[in-house]
Amino acid sequence: MTATRLNPARAAILAVDDSPQAMEILSQILLGFGAAKAAKCHSARDAKRLLASETFNLAIIDDDMPGEDGYDLTHWVRLDPGGRNYTAPIIIATSNPARSRILKARDCGANAVITKPIIPAVLLQRMERMARINRPFVTSDTYRGPDRRFQNLPLPEGVSERRMDAIRLMEAPERELSQDEINALF
Repeated sequence: MTATRLNPARAAILAVDDSPQAMEILSQILLGFGAAKAAKCHSARDAKRLLASETFNLAIIDDDMPGEDGYDLTHWVRLDPGGRNYTAPIIIATSNPARSRILKARDCGANAVITKPIIPAVLLQRMERMARINRPFVTSDTYRGPDRRFQNLPLPEGVSERRMDAIRLMEAPERELSQDEINALF
């Protein structure tokens, strides 16, 4: 997968799910997308071995597996900046899309979450979005993964806006528009 074009036929994809039925469904979906290089693992332990030795363009990981779950596996992938798949896009698949699980997936470094049973059109949409939108990868002491800033949420209490002067300037009704701003309106 590239930042501008999605080609599942050339992408190396890893599917991780402990359920044989769910794995069969996901495999058929990927096959339908033309994915020729889809590796399958039925546990986080097996996936770790594969992730340590091969490079993937995408990983689709079940969240609820015995032992190490999909969140643990995603966190493990994101721990080593020198790892082969450190910045690889990761989609968490869940049959329980509770807010706490979505936040957990986001916070462990996943790029997206899809619900199970997986709907092919939804999976393809997420894959295309990840290929099209090149989100910066963040490495800090407390978080490693794609930049989480998609929304314009209010600042936490006690935190001041660093761009206040620029915001005031942009909101001033008497301000003249630049040519780029005029062009953006058409």
